[in-house]
Amino acid sequence: MKKTERPSASRFSSLYPTPPRLHWAILLVLVTGLEALAAVYVPRPFRDFIQTLIFAVWPVYLSLWIRKSNHRSLSLYWALASFATGFLFSWILWIVVIYEIREDLLEHYNRNEPIGLRLNWFLSLVLSVVYFQYHLRRIALEKEHLASTSYSSVESAGALSTLDAP
Repeated sequence: MKKTERPSASRFSSLYPTPPRLHWAILLVLVTGLEALAAVYVPRPFRDFIQTLIFAVWPVYLSLWIRKSNHRSLSLYWALASFATGFLFSWILWIVVIYEIREDLLEHYNRNEPIGLRLNWFLSLVLSVVYFQYHLRRIALEKEHLASTSYSSVESAGALSTLDAP
């Protein structure tokens, strides 16, 4: 499997929002824990709805984040359709949602901010949003590090120029 190359400062653009920084393990624990709590404490008639809602929150959030940089993205509509349909049909639509988000991420990070992002199709299917969040957190940290480094270099250059002035 090819590794995603390290992004350079010139590849990131300040025109696009920084991806969510939430650590993938925290996301996994939160979703799993909330699903377990819902299974135990939510009354039977509402349980399936609440569990579907818990599972759909992060993909909808990712879809909204993607829409900020790509207004043509359809992943939000697919995510909402998956949530609104019945059980069997929602699982089929869920696969469509995952691959729509995957394609949006690949398009954004290989065209708009070309860092050479690679996402494995199998891991995208099996681990879905947790796998995406693994990559998005790494990209967010790198983008913030590059922004702070460039800001501090500009700041230090400004301080040096004021020292040179009589």
